[in-house]
Amino acid sequence: MYELEIRRRRYLYFWHYETKGGVRRQVKDYVGSAAAPESSAKATRLCEAYYARADRDLRRLRAETLAALAARGR
Repeated sequence: MYELEIRRRRYLYFWHYETKGGVRRQVKDYVGSAAAPESSAKATRLCEAYYARADRDLRRLRAETLAALAARGR
């Protein structure tokens, strides 16, 4: 999350990384006015969804890696 000031107003953005077509890039999604309570709620939902995806990806990678290492030991 980060705030950006434009014309003396503060805005909230959620930034994260995405991989598309084998290229990893930073993505900045506009959330809303930094002063608005609904922006904080939306930012919380975006963070929770991002971390849930990251957790799934890490668990999948862990399982694949351990399975590959176990297969080597046979």
